[in-house]
Amino acid sequence: MIPIKFIPFIYAILFAIIMIAVVPRAEIRRLSIYGILFGAVADVIVVVFGVLTGSFSYINYEELGLFGLHFFAPISWALFFIIYFYFLPKLRIYQYIYTFSAVFYSMMFCQMISKLGVLKLTHGIIDSIIPFVIWIPLATWGFLKIEKTDR
Repeated sequence: MIPIKFIPFIYAILFAIIMIAVVPRAEIRRLSIYGILFGAVADVIVVVFGVLTGSFSYINYEELGLFGLHFFAPISWALFFIIYFYFLPKLRIYQYIYTFSAVFYSMMFCQMISKLGVLKLTHGIIDSIIPFVIWIPLATWGFLKIEKTDR
């Protein structure tokens, strides 16, 4: 059995493999800043808020984290958002469906890593709903606004 502390490392590797397999290199370069901003930086902000409020934090990270933050989680979120923004549909109705799907996936993923012992949720499923209902639509909106002004 794999030690719990390596689970975030494994999903970072999986996201990296998926990203390299499906996103063209030029798009990875273009979308990396958005992945870092809306994925990695946002994850650190969300987790710091969760730790400060006592709502949630990473656990069992041992030497792979510090102060309730696992080092590989921001990397995974950056990779996730590069893939997410690459496949973001152009039509508004599909963007809503896509964003809702990403929120739902993220909530399920959060529940899974909580059950695996990687994340501690103080208020159960509420702690896996609220951050993603705010974070992913806000990241999508920000990305679309930035992309609109860049063109």
